[in-house]
Amino acid sequence: MHDEGNLSRDEADWIPWAIFIGPLAAYMLIEIAIISIWERIDVQLDPYQSANAILAVAITRTLLLTGLMAWAIPRVLKTFEFKVSPIAFAIGMLGGVVWIALCNLNVESIALEILGLPSDFLGSRAAVNPWELFDTDSSLHAFLITRFSLLVLAVPIAEELFLRGFLIRYAESPTWETLRLKDIGIAGFLTAVAYGVLTHPAEWLAAAVWFSLITIMMMRTKRFWDCVIAHSITNLILGIYVIALQDWRLW
Repeated sequence: MHDEGNLSRDEADWIPWAIFIGPLAAYMLIEIAIISIWERIDVQLDPYQSANAILAVAITRTLLLTGLMAWAIPRVLKTFEFKVSPIAFAIGMLGGVVWIALCNLNVESIALEILGLPSDFLGSRAAVNPWELFDTDSSLHAFLITRFSLLVLAVPIAEELFLRGFLIRYAESPTWETLRLKDIGIAGFLTAVAYGVLTHPAEWLAAAVWFSLITIMMMRTKRFWDCVIAHSITNLILGIYVIALQDWRLW
């Protein structure tokens, strides 16, 4: 039987770190780099309101992550065999509905109001309306294609590689490269939930529930790709919801 978590002993020591941390690090650094460059080019315009800057980030992320995934995934499969449980699809759909419902409760905003803090104290998403931002159909279509490619394919893989492949295993053991998912305990569970809350502070309630749900599923099925599939489906539902209802705050 294939144990999810075992790495090939033939791999160089740096390869696991590059596989599990590299894609998400690249995803984040690309935006930082391009936005920093744009701020120097045009000091008058907020780069997050610049069609060219936003499109450049989306396209560069898509191209670079495609290359990284082509290199990483064959190596990932040596650690996590590609097996998916049917429940992953159901959990992904449930997760999307729960995330939207909890965000619409505005618990975070209510809590900040009670504390006398501004509504944007915890930050917020860029909330860009692409139909208003892009003035040509070609730019709009390029953005939507790359944005959904990232949302449904690249981000779920990159984030789950970091979270399930590295972070929660590292929380359980310094020799995380050989730790199997079936050995993840309370430390790994709490780490996953904390990661979700810290990376989605303005949606901390939805994040806490969603990351708990996915992690519990992972601890039961012991399959990495279940998390990727569920994550992908949730993101697809969120993307469709945002476009259909134009609720750009979740974009």
